[in-house]
Amino acid sequence: MKHATSILLTSFLLFLSGCSNYPYPKVELKANGTPKTIWYQTLQEDPRSLDPQVTYDSVSQEVLFNIDESLYQYHYLKRKPFVLIPALGDGMPVRTRDADGGETYTLKIKKNILFQNDPCFVGGRGREVTSDDFIYAIKRIADPFIKAPTSPPVYETFAELIMGFTDFYKIAQQAGKANYSKPVLGLEKVDRYTFKIHLKKVYPQLKYWLAMPFFSPVPIEAITYYDGQLHDGERHEQFMFHPVGAGAYRLKSWERNQRLILVRNENYNRRDHYPTDGDQIYRKQGLLKDAGKPLPFVDEAYFTITREAIPMWTLFRQGYIDAIGHMGKRLGTENMAMAVASDGNLSPEFEKAGVRLDKITKLSTDYIAFNMRDPIVGKNKKLRQAMSTVYNFDRFNDYFFFGTKVKAQTPVPPGIFSYDPNYQNPFRTQDLVKAKQLMKEAGYEDGIDPKTGKPLALDFLYIAKGAESQREGQYITDQFRKIGINLNVKLITWSEMQTSVKQGRYQISRYGWVGDYPDPENFFFVFYSKSSGDTNITRYANPEFDKLFVQMQSMEDTPERLAVINKMRDILNEDCPWLYTFHEAFYAMNQGWTEHVLLHPVSYDMLKYYKVDPILRAKKQAEWNQPNYIFLIAFAGLLSVAIVPLVLLRRKS
Repeated sequence: MKHATSILLTSFLLFLSGCSNYPYPKVELKANGTPKTIWYQTLQEDPRSLDPQVTYDSVSQEVLFNIDESLYQYHYLKRKPFVLIPALGDGMPVRTRDADGGETYTLKIKKNILFQNDPCFVGGRGREVTSDDFIYAIKRIADPFIKAPTSPPVYETFAELIMGFTDFYKIAQQAGKANYSKPVLGLEKVDRYTFKIHLKKVYPQLKYWLAMPFFSPVPIEAITYYDGQLHDGERHEQFMFHPVGAGAYRLKSWERNQRLILVRNENYNRRDHYPTDGDQIYRKQGLLKDAGKPLPFVDEAYFTITREAIPMWTLFRQGYIDAIGHMGKRLGTENMAMAVASDGNLSPEFEKAGVRLDKITKLSTDYIAFNMRDPIVGKNKKLRQAMSTVYNFDRFNDYFFFGTKVKAQTPVPPGIFSYDPNYQNPFRTQDLVKAKQLMKEAGYEDGIDPKTGKPLALDFLYIAKGAESQREGQYITDQFRKIGINLNVKLITWSEMQTSVKQGRYQISRYGWVGDYPDPENFFFVFYSKSSGDTNITRYANPEFDKLFVQMQSMEDTPERLAVINKMRDILNEDCPWLYTFHEAFYAMNQGWTEHVLLHPVSYDMLKYYKVDPILRAKKQAEWNQPNYIFLIAFAGLLSVAIVPLVLLRRKS
């Protein structure tokens, strides 16, 4: 009897403790007694790697960009055009032409920049960043034994650019291990704070690479400590899961499939400051009110791993995440229907809640790829032109994306030199009559294959995302059926898609390219015949295009360069290795207690600029998550009905 009473009371207490749906640990206090300021966000999956020299997927970079810092960074409030400014660099690079046709970049780094505190250093205190750390990091790109979970085309790019890079790679391959004490001809240390990169040819785009994590400094102590020998009989967590950087934040903890926490880097010393100028649009929005204030603003960042859209959306509606639709988790179409009105503005409900809408167009191009080595689609230009001409993306955009995407006419997205919003691709006209004529010229009048006497059948690879993918695949099938083509849609996983396109085992597939930096060269090199199958997935090869591409690579943004780019554009439109569909554009929603939260089309090191009002957030969370007292009272009543007889029985006994 006593045992039964205890169980019921315990059940009641457990129920009371579960009334709060707050999903995070209690906020810790800082040394001055005030609560820490925390940013809450979701990620769709765990980062694959936090090793700066190999990390290439957007989820990993969204975390890593805030831990590692490179020589340069993008100005937060200058985007038309994009502007590079120093980060670890002491001023911008100095470029000099070499007598042999190459050029040299002279790079200086700031003094008294410290790595984060970490056990890999003597006494656990981060030491000063030097030019040796940059040279060591760049050599790691040429180390064939550093494995990447994805395949960034970094080594291939710089093997053609940096003097001696290929030699370092080949010697390491032959020896079975890279010897970092061996010099690389194209990497020259000048002094403790200065080094040079010698290139085989003129390459203005290097400045953009120097703003990416691939060129972030790495302390050799971290590699030795985390990827080296056993310590006290145990091997430490690998460096790819334990980055040691010089950015605004450091990794505090990482519970796989649950949560990853970043905390302010004590050695950052708030050395960076919020911008004091910016584009006119941001001035009008009041985003310069914190001009000149030291960064970062928030003390910690919680990244909760939320693979499904519904839990992520629920957390946002409850006020338990600060933004939705950021790089790590896009705003789904179901959520768009609830949050965004037909005019593209926030629905009244969300506007009343203080939510702000942010629309961003990424530097990316989505496309339908034709395998140029396939004996049917690859050898028949008129067939590819016909398919491109008939395809109606506008209706697809309205049906599946609420009209948010930007229709693509060329590989180059908005915001990049040479993009022309008024240009019309002659084979993206949605002209059924013209498309049928092209089919006739292709040898498939009315879509009939003369070899079989039946409609032409083609295989189409599409990434499986549930029922949505089936509907999208059916729409595309209906489009090509207008010209008599039967499309066999094969839904496969992203991993299977990567393997298929890399090996060239497909006829047609839907794919996409996300730019690494804001230069048209980054969107044309995926057609360069010498690019790997990971990037040039169509295996497109045109000698005239290649010649123009090499010429364009070394040119500054001038009318002469634009003329070359337009010739390349016209060649691609005629050959049609891609059916251009859209440039990625999506909405993000920020809670009313956040300040100056802007997505960036290129960079991910945005966390240091974010600011939150924790008092307003707590107030809204309390309003939006009030306990159900009716259910609580009912439960208490049922509990009392059970307890009272037990008490009476005990008194009688």
